[in-house]
Amino acid sequence: MSEFNCIFLGREVDRSPELSEYAEGFLNYSAAEWNRGGGDCVFSYIEDGLSLAALVVLHDGKGRMSVRYDLARVRKAYYSIGSKDEMNTIVDVGDDRFVPLGSLVSPLTAWHAVEDFFVKPLEMPGRLHWMNAEEIVWPE
Repeated sequence: MSEFNCIFLGREVDRSPELSEYAEGFLNYSAAEWNRGGGDCVFSYIEDGLSLAALVVLHDGKGRMSVRYDLARVRKAYYSIGSKDEMNTIVDVGDDRFVPLGSLVSPLTAWHAVEDFFVKPLEMPGRLHWMNAEEIVWPE
């Protein structure tokens, strides 16, 4: 049996999320609302009790979001590409959450990733460009 779970802006875990319930947070993005909720959300795809894939969204408080796609079965993570030239510049988007500066995209683009994830969770969302996290130069 497969299912989706969602942790959105500090709320309780939603064990049967309806995609439409989350659109407002992206399409009418409010930095204040995201800050109150901890600044992040995680959408997980689970089969037979095992998390197989996750989409993690972190906002920067300035109207942009970093999207990470995790594929558990192969232990790979990928970051959205907003600016390829800035993918090796690592920034703290708050609370010691570090992301590539180049991974920041608009809330609408992040929403497209969420929509795609809900349709095909075991494939990287197709409307974004991605970079393997292993290709990014992380500070030590």
